[in-house]
Formats: sequence, structure tokens, C-alpha cells
Amino acid sequence: MKKIIYVLTCCLALCFASLSFAAVSSAEIRAQAIEISKELRCPSSMTQSLYESEAPIAAELKGLIYKKLAAGESKEQILTFLSERYGEQIRYEPAMNASTAMLWLFPAFLFLTIFFWFVIAVLLRKKLK
Repeated sequence: MKKIIYVLTCCLALCFASLSFAAVSSAEIRAQAIEISKELRCPSSMTQSLYESEAPIAAELKGLIYKKLAAGESKEQILTFLSERYGEQIRYEPAMNASTAMLWLFPAFLFLTIFFWFVIAVLLRKKLK
């Protein structure tokens, strides 16, 4: 009888231990899912992040992100999957490629143009005096 009680106690302890590990793991996955959803735009409302949006598609994508993280996929794999499915505009920071090069290079080009225009204007003004 003591052996049975001992075995049952050990099994019960193992069950509680596994539940606590699952809860920690689940909390980590939830935190990662929230982090990823804050980096993505909602496909139905481009002014909101996926995390902020309450649209049905946003809820579906949040669940998909959670499931993929629980299945062991990495953040980059999930972002790549969603970018391929919904287009690069779903990301707040699109990857640098031929189609998004203008997004990354235009601000620098604009800054350099204004800077050189200002330098030339100052030099011409000094030369005219």
C-alpha cells in the first residue's frame, strides 16, 4: 500500500511539474507572439499594428503566429511566411530588396540633395559679397 501511495505521489508531482513548465513555455510563446504582432500591420487596417487591431483577420493572424511559435518556428520564418502571403507592406520595416530600395534610399538622397543645395547657396552668397 505504501508503494502505491508513493508511486501516485510521484506521478502527481511529475504532473504538476510538467504543468508549470508548460505555463512558463506558454508565457514565453505569448510574449514572442505579441512582439511579432507589434512589428506587423493589420491587412485590413493599414494604420494599425496587428497587435492593436480588432479585425477578424487580425485575430486569425495572431492565432496563426502563436501556433507557429508553439510548433517551433522562428520569428524570421514567421515574418517571411506572412510577407510572402500578404506582401512586403505587412511589415513596418520591409526587407531591403529591389522593390523596397526606394523606401530605404529616398530619405538619404533627399537629405543629401538639400544639404548640397544649402552648401552651394552659402558658397554663392559668399562669392557675391
